[in-house]
Amino acid sequence: MPSFIEKNLANNEKIVYRAKLHWAIYLKGILMVIIGIACAIIAKSSVPLIVFGGFLLLCGLVSLISSYTRSSSSEFVVTNRRIMLKTGVLKRHFIELQLNRADGLSVDQGIMGRIMDYGSIIIVSGGSREVFSPIAGPYEFKKQINNAIEGSFAPIQNPSMI
Repeated sequence: MPSFIEKNLANNEKIVYRAKLHWAIYLKGILMVIIGIACAIIAKSSVPLIVFGGFLLLCGLVSLISSYTRSSSSEFVVTNRRIMLKTGVLKRHFIELQLNRADGLSVDQGIMGRIMDYGSIIIVSGGSREVFSPIAGPYEFKKQINNAIEGSFAPIQNPSMI
């Protein structure tokens, strides 16, 4: 089944690059599940510790489901004509920028982001500022946008003139 962005491509528009959210969005849930299981194992007969471990396990599972939903419902695409970014399931947030109208694009990457190769993509256009995070390979995404912008300004050669 085609994605939301694939359904909204214009005639002769092709996807050049797709970015994804980084797997780090799952870390909080994984950590809670591990601590919850450890509490349940260590607890033996301590009811408060078993309850606490069960609560952490439940919260961790909810966090993992939430992260999966966030990841599977987010699309970050560069086409030969525009940049398209979509997040959300029930409340959809969609941004579309023509390649020739993107005023500014920057990457914000902290120490952990540099180590694990994720960061925030910040797009400024027409006075609005949109932040998308954590994007896996943010500098590759920026590079693909710059390549697409360069390609959109390349002269179109008429085959009959060659």
